[in-house]
Amino acid sequence: MHPKAGDVWVWSGAMSKRVISLLTNEASPSTGGKPPPARKEVLELSLRELRSLLESKRFSHVALPRLATGAGGLDWKVVEPLIERHLGDLDLPIYIYTQYEEGVQAIEPGLSRHDSLDRRPDASRRQ
Repeated sequence: MHPKAGDVWVWSGAMSKRVISLLTNEASPSTGGKPPPARKEVLELSLRELRSLLESKRFSHVALPRLATGAGGLDWKVVEPLIERHLGDLDLPIYIYTQYEEGVQAIEPGLSRHDSLDRRPDASRRQ
């Protein structure tokens, strides 16, 4: 089966962590070519799939980067409210890593916290 835009793929990562990829871009029109920019509609499909997965499996928390904003090209001001709408009322901590620092390992602090989306940049990376 070939992946399609809007799908989520799950596999086991290091230390028994599950890694979920959200396919927010359509496939490249040519083999090895650059995919087109992400689209809001496709991101919403991925977030609905992610929500369904999170509701059906046992996850203690989820950590997300700024989805579809890098190579995908979407504006964070568009993406953040979509994440809030699709995942904000789930009964598990959701950590959004809004900053990237090379060589700094991210951590998910306060895993017992069950508020909505935790966007505290200082809390989302090891000092």
